[in-house]
Amino acid sequence: MIFFLTIFIKNLFFLNIVSDIELSWKDISEIYERADASDPSFKLMNGHEVPKSKYLESYVNVGRVEYRYIKPIIYDYMRKGATLVYNRIRNEPFVSNISRQIANFAQAQVITSGYAAFSAKPSYRCHWDTRDVFAVQLKGRKRWILKEPTFKLPLYMQQTKDMPDAEEPEEVYLDVVLEEGDILYVPRGWWHNPIPMGEETFHLAVGSFAPTGFDYIRWLVQKAPNIVDGRHNLHGFQESKESLDRFGKEFASLMSDEATYEQFMADYIGQHRVDSPISLGTLANGKISQLEMTQRIRLNVNLLYPFSNNFLIVNGNKINLDEISQKLINYINKHQACTVSDVLTVFSNYPRNKLHELLFQLALNDILELISVSDSVVIGSEENNVTLKMV
Repeated sequence: MIFFLTIFIKNLFFLNIVSDIELSWKDISEIYERADASDPSFKLMNGHEVPKSKYLESYVNVGRVEYRYIKPIIYDYMRKGATLVYNRIRNEPFVSNISRQIANFAQAQVITSGYAAFSAKPSYRCHWDTRDVFAVQLKGRKRWILKEPTFKLPLYMQQTKDMPDAEEPEEVYLDVVLEEGDILYVPRGWWHNPIPMGEETFHLAVGSFAPTGFDYIRWLVQKAPNIVDGRHNLHGFQESKESLDRFGKEFASLMSDEATYEQFMADYIGQHRVDSPISLGTLANGKISQLEMTQRIRLNVNLLYPFSNNFLIVNGNKINLDEISQKLINYINKHQACTVSDVLTVFSNYPRNKLHELLFQLALNDILELISVSDSVVIGSEENNVTLKMV
């Protein structure tokens, strides 16, 4: 699966973008079968969250306590309108490929959830999310109603449920039915109500998490003890005002310092990890030392941040760049899912053996992902420009 195009941010809704979908209910059932349903983030929603004790049982399997669905209960709930919600899906190649492409576009970490239903009962009331969400319709249809924000750019502690006085707007901004292959972009803070239509439906909600000024402030607080005026004892306001003013000015100076900001970004991006398939047949085999010419590759990164000291951080790896490695990584990042042959052709002025060696080392260190031919689902194409609106 490949995200080929540059996306211009114009509209909330774009049609028929995910192509070559071959996802059956057998495939979807297997994804749910592999889930850890005992995790608190896994939910059966029936207008409210159904207690796990209703649909999950524990048992002893050769000396270890394990959990499994009480399937008749789940079937009954879903036949009567419940939605099965699998949050934080991981290690599912089909889902991961879609998530990776959206993460690459959003340049942010993502968390992906799956929603399966067969009725017309909403799983949640109208609400806003505290992250940007890309809703990818993969099976059947679903109706979405969007309304403009009443509380702009909420943070994680500012969910709809945390603000009981928040009033849902009456005016509808968008009322649309997603068909298979459609994607809807819902910016954080926008009211939305996804409604099943009395038929089978399965969609992914890919939530993207970019750093905010609040994240930067929280990180800067770790630096604040180095400011002497911040360590003064506080007494009356007038007595403390002078030292507090100095403390505020020095803290503000620290916040607007480029080197400090880059240190924050290095720490933040250093925590990013991109799930990629393990490639035992190629990378664990000591008899193989270079990649096949037809091997497709992509960079294991969501945000490729250009640090001023000529280094990059990719999947937890700090890479000091020379001229060739900088050009090579930038090319692969721009042309996701290019082949080794493509790279060798574009960089034909450089020694071929050195390029082979560099690519293989990058793959060994989980900086490059080796993409199999079976990853065939495509979001977009070079002929079909997609437009989004980041509000």
